[in-house]
Amino acid sequence: MIWLLYLAIAVIVWATLIERFWFAIRSESLAILPKGSKSITILHISDIHMAPWQKRKQRWLARLPVKPDLVINTGDNLGHRDAIDPVLFALDKFKTPGVFVNGSNDIYAPVIRNPLGYLLRPSDRHRETDKDSALDYPKLNRGFEALGWTNINNRQTSLSINGTKLYFIGTDDPHEGRADLKAIPSVRPAADLVIGVTHAPYLNVISELNADLVFAGHTHGGQVCWPFVGRALVTNCDLPTKYARGLHRITLNGKSFWLNVCAGLGNSIYAPIRLACRPEVRVITLTAKN
Repeated sequence: MIWLLYLAIAVIVWATLIERFWFAIRSESLAILPKGSKSITILHISDIHMAPWQKRKQRWLARLPVKPDLVINTGDNLGHRDAIDPVLFALDKFKTPGVFVNGSNDIYAPVIRNPLGYLLRPSDRHRETDKDSALDYPKLNRGFEALGWTNINNRQTSLSINGTKLYFIGTDDPHEGRADLKAIPSVRPAADLVIGVTHAPYLNVISELNADLVFAGHTHGGQVCWPFVGRALVTNCDLPTKYARGLHRITLNGKSFWLNVCAGLGNSIYAPIRLACRPEVRVITLTAKN
């Protein structure tokens, strides 16, 4: 049985020292724009969970060989209270049109949790009264706005990208109960494409966005998945595990739309592991319908 011990050690070494630093660029195309439209390249960044000492991750982001037309950031950029400047340094090259929403770890510092608890239910919300863990997320948001990105936490905005009018509907983090569904327009906006942006892809939120395409993060792609199969064990919300990462066509409450979930680049500093789920950014190229 000694081989089981060796196997366990090998898995632990792989998941903690190798795979979680094996950053990937995942690229997909989606024919969803009106006929005759120019293509739009979107860089989707999520769940960086940056700590100040994570120089490799900072360098990888700063050297990312992607020239997007649009950046969408779905939150959880911070993994430490002193990580705001490192995040803004790493993303400084992306001074391009963009939109962003916050995740809970942009607002609160990470806390130690029992990792086995995620197998039973989604993690608990942070407490609004816990002032010691509060982060300076307004500073982070100002930094993103200086890059040319628009804050759409419980807000809407429109942008014209390569001649196509895009309308964005964003929410603050549903996992923290901060999403204001009353702020979502009751009438679908007039646009070539309506895009929803939220951190945690809770079903009741993403179905109410009335969007053609929704971007989200939060799940970490499961973070720990079945080897060789790649199926997530959990999503830390009510999203089915088969949608934990990637681009999927789904139907909820009679509404069909595309959902793009980014597995993210990081993890909590208290759970430094990735197994069968490489850290990633996603590049989605929107093209014209045939």
